[in-house]
Amino acid sequence: MPVTRPYSAHGDACATSHAMELLGNRWTYPVIRELMLAPKRFAELEASLRGITPAVLTARLRQLEASGMVRRVTLPAPARVTVYAVTAWTSELKPVLESLGRWALRSPMRDVAGGGLTPDAIVQSMMTMAPPAAMEPPIEIELHLADQRVNVDTAPYTYRLNWADKLSIERGFARDPIASVIGDSSTWASILYEGSALDAMDITGDHATVERVVAAFDSAIDATT
Repeated sequence: MPVTRPYSAHGDACATSHAMELLGNRWTYPVIRELMLAPKRFAELEASLRGITPAVLTARLRQLEASGMVRRVTLPAPARVTVYAVTAWTSELKPVLESLGRWALRSPMRDVAGGGLTPDAIVQSMMTMAPPAAMEPPIEIELHLADQRVNVDTAPYTYRLNWADKLSIERGFARDPIASVIGDSSTWASILYEGSALDAMDITGDHATVERVVAAFDSAIDATT
């Protein structure tokens, strides 16, 4: 395998150039994205990254570990399994990646035909695209999202969505959810961004609250187009 010299080896001390080298591999951001909300086992990562091979994923994780962006962690009992997690330094990328995502929306080369989003991808997309406005009255709901593009029986991830002064979504169960949204993550993305019917998801609790969330994203998308 040829050795690639870093750009700094040519006498350029630009930190931004170094940042782009750290993030430039086609698999780097997808791997980081799938770890930003919570650690994952190798098999979970592989299932989330469409088109990647085990060998490529192994090599990418090793490189990310070597660069200080990802670390391996052994979960305590009773799990006692090894998972991959982003480092605190990598977590600082969150606002940078959100800005980059908003910038890329206007790319003339962006092609989303036939594409979908994993649960963690749509959740992070929501936090990227949400309008910077308070929700009154505040909202607390649960999202139960699964990537059903390959297997409709895939287990969902659960997220707690809180929207008061601003939107916040984290892994885990809500304390007192007003409603729950259950279904395929790509379908949820099409509802938020393409105007698909909300009845494609299973809704429990207050349907109107979920409609308020969807309406907020209608306004956000209109503002970027």
